[in-house]
Amino acid sequence: MTLNRSRVYINETPNHFGGYRPRREASLYSVLGVPYDSTTSFRPGQRFAPESIRVSSAYIEFYSMHAGLDVDNIPIYDEGDLAVVPGDAHATISRLAEVISSLAEEGRVPVILGGEHTITLGVVSGLRRVLGSLCMIVFDAHFDLREEYLGSRLCHATFMRRVIENVRPEKIYYIGVRGFSEGERRLADSVDYIEYSSPLEISRLGEENIAAVVRRSVAPCKRLYISIDLDVLDPAFAPGVGNPEPLGLSALSLVSLLHEIIDERLIGLDVVELSPPFDQGGVTSILAARLVVEAVAAHHVKYARRKHTEKS
Repeated sequence: MTLNRSRVYINETPNHFGGYRPRREASLYSVLGVPYDSTTSFRPGQRFAPESIRVSSAYIEFYSMHAGLDVDNIPIYDEGDLAVVPGDAHATISRLAEVISSLAEEGRVPVILGGEHTITLGVVSGLRRVLGSLCMIVFDAHFDLREEYLGSRLCHATFMRRVIENVRPEKIYYIGVRGFSEGERRLADSVDYIEYSSPLEISRLGEENIAAVVRRSVAPCKRLYISIDLDVLDPAFAPGVGNPEPLGLSALSLVSLLHEIIDERLIGLDVVELSPPFDQGGVTSILAARLVVEAVAAHHVKYARRKHTEKS
């Protein structure tokens, strides 16, 4: 038997997403935890997020009202946790990209439990290596487009600048941005393939209209990657995040947007920036688990519909 080199970078975990582990060959979705928070600048603890989300996922119902189906019937395989390199963002990103490339080669859809947002660079780098060009829809309070932050060129506040330089997505659409520097805003406005909608616009126009704008924007894309920084939510809904920003989205708005936007082109997603030590009552962990359930439900409906059409 040939050893898959990427497996040496994965550690087994005592808990599995949903509370059980189905047969791997029966599942399209691969959950991977990335317990990394070495570049956090405000509230650390994201290294504890993957296990916190897993524990929460075992105690919530998996029926999706939006999709009209029970996600308990959709096998989700938990691969375990990436063996991160604490204090070394470059080495961690490199390992993550290799693992993601391996999953992509198998035709699996990676579902990443962060961890701080820097890890998204490793995920999209790995997907780009195997699948080719991709587009990104980023739910985030921040642009994360700084050239450097606190002396670092690779951290949670700069990783999207590195994504632009190294991955070169065809389109980046931010949803929920409201906290950024003037330099980041100028850059976002000057790059023709970056678009964004603020919570104020979403409040004024409504989720359906914003979703329609996003769908038109990414219509030419063959592959979509979804990144969900939990600070896109108002702290009233998600208090346990690394860099909370007031005036964010509601939980229901976020779920509604996911179901309106996700389709069969999804090649992966992440949920990042949960910080359990700051999560009063574990509410953000529970919501993070719910977002994974809803995203899988949204994709499954569209993916199954396409498969059915192809067979007809």
